[in-house]
Amino acid sequence: MSEIHTFTVAPGVELWWLPTTKFHIARLEVNFLTPQHLPETTARKMLANLLQRSSAEWPTEALLSRQLAGLYGAELVARTTILQNLNILSVAISSALEYQQQEIFESAQQLLWNCLWRPNLDEQQQQFAANAFKIEQVNLNHAYESIADDYPLQASLALRRLVYQNVRDLAIPAFGTLEQLQQLTPIQVRQQYDNLLKNNRIIVTLVGAVSTKTVQKVLTALQNFSPRQQKFAFRIKDLKSNSPKPLQQTKIEPLQQSQLALAYQTSGRWSVLQVLNMMFGGDDQSLLFQQVREHHGLAYSIYSNVNTYQQLIYVQAGVDGSQVSLTETLIKQQIVRLTQENLTELLHHAQLALINQRLELADTIAVSANRLLLKALNPQAIIDDQQYIQEIKRVQLADVQAATQQLHKIAGYYLIGQDKE
Repeated sequence: MSEIHTFTVAPGVELWWLPTTKFHIARLEVNFLTPQHLPETTARKMLANLLQRSSAEWPTEALLSRQLAGLYGAELVARTTILQNLNILSVAISSALEYQQQEIFESAQQLLWNCLWRPNLDEQQQQFAANAFKIEQVNLNHAYESIADDYPLQASLALRRLVYQNVRDLAIPAFGTLEQLQQLTPIQVRQQYDNLLKNNRIIVTLVGAVSTKTVQKVLTALQNFSPRQQKFAFRIKDLKSNSPKPLQQTKIEPLQQSQLALAYQTSGRWSVLQVLNMMFGGDDQSLLFQQVREHHGLAYSIYSNVNTYQQLIYVQAGVDGSQVSLTETLIKQQIVRLTQENLTELLHHAQLALINQRLELADTIAVSANRLLLKALNPQAIIDDQQYIQEIKRVQLADVQAATQQLHKIAGYYLIGQDKE
């Protein structure tokens, strides 16, 4: 892995550069970090959408898209992410370094700064332009409305609210809620923008074999940001759960397919939890897929995923309403199998699957940029592929069994489908 270069421009303003030759393009990403606060979640999502789709110089999405096309397919993206105690608003541009001796990435970098520093405001510069705001409001509203037809997502969000009921700032998805959107105004989003520029911690990641001249231009641009009064640090949130029994919620709807969403907690190294999850329900060779879906035919779909921060394993299944109880019984049986049986072959498959997944993702420049950000936030984070592979290979069956023995259910959401009478 190439050596990472770090630069501190001012307190709370820094650049992390990975000068890799692995990609034929480069990526510049500006990450604005602030403590995750539930009431501001939707406003930050709306702000990200506005910054991505228009600016003062290119006040419509069509004009901005045309400008990007002129940079030989440069891509501008913006998103918000909730990472434990932090809400991260990221604006990134990826483009070729050059084409036919024309410097493309230099122009792409200028476009990104243009969108950040000169957003699409009204004539008085007091709020975001009404037309742009309305378009993004409608788009986001349609996205929220689509959740009504996405029952797996409904179940996942409901389970999230149960798990984080004592940590309300994490109970909301990064894309916000319809209720908050309905109360949002262009002036409030402008206030979010001002706070973003003045107070958010800024970590810029640069991935690609750019010249030192390009790096210097990024550093010069970052001097426009004033020093931050606070350097918001990453920390893992405590679930603060003191319930002696698993939290449960059931909702009955006129649906053909029911949704079962369960959350389990355990303890163990991150590598052990990743292997455990892959063996349990991480792919089509896992116990849940092979036993619950293939052998018993109880689930239309079933899978698990892992949150190594809170050491959670989530299970979600689409099942017939009459089979929910039996499906959960079979899930419990697979947990018992993980603790008692000699599943060495499945262990080796899980390790290989995780390694292949890791190497496949490493071919994506956005993933490299994200790993660089994680390293900036947590010096202990493993971003080197070979180090990751070594940690996964270190996992023994006894490690998985020990973590599985501590696996206990903390929440369950049941979206039960019933035929209309």
